[in-house]
Amino acid sequence: MMETYVELVRHRFEDRHANIMGNIEKLDEAQLRFTVRIFGDCIDEEKRKELFGNYTEYWSQSELTEFVRSFLPAYLEYAIAELLEKKEGGERFDPPYLTQEEYQEMAVREKWPRVARHLEHMTPLQLRREIAKAALLFRPYMLSDPGFNEGALEFALYFDLLDRLAKLSTDDLRAATAEIALLIDRAVSAKTPQECEPILREIRERASRAAGITADPETLLGPGMERYPREAPPGWKLRELGKTLNSMSLKDLRLSALVHLDLLTTEETREIVTPFLSRFPSFYEIPSNGLREILLAIADKIADRAISFFFDRYSAGRMAMTPPVSFLVWKLMPEEEKRLRLREDNEKMDQAMMSRHLARYLHSSTTGELSDAGRQISLLTDGQFISNHGLILKKGGGDSTLEGVGRLYDEVTVLSLRVMALPEGEREEMFRKIREKIADFAGIPIPGTIMEGGA
Repeated sequence: MMETYVELVRHRFEDRHANIMGNIEKLDEAQLRFTVRIFGDCIDEEKRKELFGNYTEYWSQSELTEFVRSFLPAYLEYAIAELLEKKEGGERFDPPYLTQEEYQEMAVREKWPRVARHLEHMTPLQLRREIAKAALLFRPYMLSDPGFNEGALEFALYFDLLDRLAKLSTDDLRAATAEIALLIDRAVSAKTPQECEPILREIRERASRAAGITADPETLLGPGMERYPREAPPGWKLRELGKTLNSMSLKDLRLSALVHLDLLTTEETREIVTPFLSRFPSFYEIPSNGLREILLAIADKIADRAISFFFDRYSAGRMAMTPPVSFLVWKLMPEEEKRLRLREDNEKMDQAMMSRHLARYLHSSTTGELSDAGRQISLLTDGQFISNHGLILKKGGGDSTLEGVGRLYDEVTVLSLRVMALPEGEREEMFRKIREKIADFAGIPIPGTIMEGGA
């Protein structure tokens, strides 16, 4: 006897569940988070609160594995119950009879005509999901790709949009959806990709405008599988550091300590580190436990700093010294306000820290190297780097951060912001000029070059 649609789907759910559960130990941290995102996008808000509890994407892989192991059976039960409820009166595939998984599985060109005809039967949450995904329609093929809906979940921007759309009333959500539906109909009817592209841009603009965003979402996308929310929960970084330190060798602990010391001003070093250093003849005679104590003490005071933030801040708003600016807010912020925030960040630095940052420019041949944490860490044991940041400080040090090094650092700040606003292929020439400016100030050659008149 032929199985009904409900029976077929139920068996598919059960087979999928068994497959994931049987391979759960093979899933890495990102795959586990993505699994939760996919199924979480098919749960109503009340049930999500119940099933997710205190879930966070910042859990360790083992914690994520255990969560997924307990979450999947509950989700399977929920998905089957929804399937039975929606198809109780027959196999109907329009709102309000679509399951949340069916919304996720349908290609845009198939789903949106149904959405347009039955707006009054869609929940506010589903309207928000569809608008947020419409904002991520970057290419014509996405209109026909059933995998597009899951692909959108890779990006934190989708969840940014979803959260922002929560502020809209149901009527406003329906109005925005109706307008987008007309545009999608035009895009689907386009004869060529060239004809379709500008319509997709209109779709993105309308969807993002509903979320209060004026920029094209494609310029705000960010990396795939970036944790969301972007800010870690309180204490997470310290907890993770503690676990990492317990498995590190003495050599690695020393390098990690150098990294953390590089994030401090001279005054912070005196306040946080000197009490520990005074217990030992020299830094290189501090045992493993002593280094762990120093690292945890530093991390407790400066949890929101990292070795590449002095440059990452220009593109992402992750400040070197002050609290971060939301990625989305930073992307939409006018340049004048960005300069103000960056200068506030600079004010928390001292000239020694500024000199180290400027030397990093000299020792990085591309903007990519400045953002490469591994490359920046390697400089900590580079004799020429150590010498050069000392020379920069000696040449430009003074009583005021408004003079010498401070003035140069301000100029480099403004120029770096402009560099990172340029298209990727146009940045390196301007970056080279920044390096030349720093080298001229210090009277030293850019590493790898020979000064005029040199040997």
